[in-house]
Amino acid sequence: MRVRGLRLAKVFYPSPEFLNSLRSLRNSFLSALQAGSQALQTLLFPLLHKWRGKVSSIHAAFTLAEVLITLGIIGVVAAMTIPTLVQSYKKKVVETKLVKVMSMMNQAIKLSTIENGDGVTWKTLGNSNNTSATYDDILEWFNTYIGPYLKTQKFEKFQLNSKDYLKVYLMDGTALIFAPYIYDVTYVLDEKGMDFESNEAGIHRFVFQLRFKLPDGFENNQGFLHALNSGFAPYAYNWDGTYEGAKHAAEGYGCYDTEGVGPGALCTKLIELNGWKIPDDYPYKF
Repeated sequence: MRVRGLRLAKVFYPSPEFLNSLRSLRNSFLSALQAGSQALQTLLFPLLHKWRGKVSSIHAAFTLAEVLITLGIIGVVAAMTIPTLVQSYKKKVVETKLVKVMSMMNQAIKLSTIENGDGVTWKTLGNSNNTSATYDDILEWFNTYIGPYLKTQKFEKFQLNSKDYLKVYLMDGTALIFAPYIYDVTYVLDEKGMDFESNEAGIHRFVFQLRFKLPDGFENNQGFLHALNSGFAPYAYNWDGTYEGAKHAAEGYGCYDTEGVGPGALCTKLIELNGWKIPDDYPYKF
């Protein structure tokens, strides 16, 4: 063996399996770098192309410097891609849960109508401006129209603004919170979603609605123009029927609104309009 600088001649002779692994790794790096900055591509592409000659023969030798550079490349590419992959995975989890809960609830409603009639005939408990419903009233309503047709873990009383709400835990650990006037339902993904003061809707919780008919006393309210439906659907109060209208809406209900009555309330509607995919320019990170 002869040492010449950093070159260790005829020391490392990789196996065919190792060479195949390097080829796959190189190709993955090239694909990842296509989306990287021009400066990074200029720096790393020559090194990656040098691999082609090195891994083309089982008699190839690598210098120590080349091995260290390879490890450096792995670190750079990992730093570039892992956060994106994690973010994409978290978004996919949220998208899947939203579709799942809507399907489960609508299936329960469909079964309920067989015994309880169309949703427009179901008992109401007032409106958001005027209701005296207690926790027991909400629980009775749920056990009559939804509970028998939906798998749940347990129920809890939840208070917000001195009013009783019903919290229903689903089998996967998520929860549905029914307002005392029933027709607004919040889907909570985790415990952070329970913090209604610090966390806006659209991140840890998403707003749905049960509006088979206009709430009592709101017959002339234009905010409900696009908010009526025949089942469990994304919240749509003050939505104008357009994609942009789900981003910014009157009274701050839009997904991209940061001030107003209900910032983020229309995020569920926006995701639905985008094919149940969280938009690339979504204002919140997961």
